[in-house]
Amino acid sequence: MTSQLTEKQKATLWQQRRAASYQASCRLAGFTVNEAVITAEQAEERLASLRRQYGG
Repeated sequence: MTSQLTEKQKATLWQQRRAASYQASCRLAGFTVNEAVITAEQAEERLASLRRQYGG
């Protein structure tokens, strides 16, 4: 029995495929794609900063 994907799962899968396709296109064109790499701590700090700034 095959289970159906939820809308959120479909959206996530589409975004992953889109990102992979974009990176492949960039490589074919000779561009280098550097992904931003941040730690969970840095992400949390940034979110906290934005929440303070925008009152969220």
